[in-house]
Amino acid sequence: MSDSLRPLIDQARAGDPRALNALACCADRFLRVFSGSLSSSIRRAQGSTIDFVLEGLAEALSRLGDRQFATDKDFYAWVASHIRHKIIDAGRHETRKKRGGKPAALGEHAELVESPDPTASEIACRREVLEATGQALLELQASHPEEMEAVVLKVFEGHSWPELKDAMGLTSEKRGRTLFARGLELLRPRIETALGADVMAEFLRS
Repeated sequence: MSDSLRPLIDQARAGDPRALNALACCADRFLRVFSGSLSSSIRRAQGSTIDFVLEGLAEALSRLGDRQFATDKDFYAWVASHIRHKIIDAGRHETRKKRGGKPAALGEHAELVESPDPTASEIACRREVLEATGQALLELQASHPEEMEAVVLKVFEGHSWPELKDAMGLTSEKRGRTLFARGLELLRPRIETALGADVMAEFLRS
């Protein structure tokens, strides 16, 4: 595959199956990025990392006509967002099954979890924050994989601290709490940059 994906993307949009197959070969890249993102419960119930990568990649490639990409990085980030959404949806599904739809109690970090009976404005605010969080997770996963995995497991999959410790293979719950707190501190400025400090402040008060 060449350094620039633009010719392949143009050919794939035109219906060239060889170009589509060549773009699909980037699955290995996403396997590395998302390695360790799934909890054991999701793997048992819904499949392995490769299943989510292939589903998200297929969905993205089916929508090539919807987007224009200035750089290869834009394309990779766009595909990764489809995969991330698949994983997040699976985590929410498993959490609803385990907890009857109730979010995990995160104490001082409860700002990143949907509360019961939200108003319409609260729903919109939370959706914006969760979408911004998902994008920031993608950007930070390569450089801070443990911190981002802790956030995914705690916020999106609703793990308790003991569950998070076991899922990540940590020696103590304290280590999990530390990784989670670091992850939130890394995410916070990116979320505030994307949404503005006022939106973030309103979300934290809700």
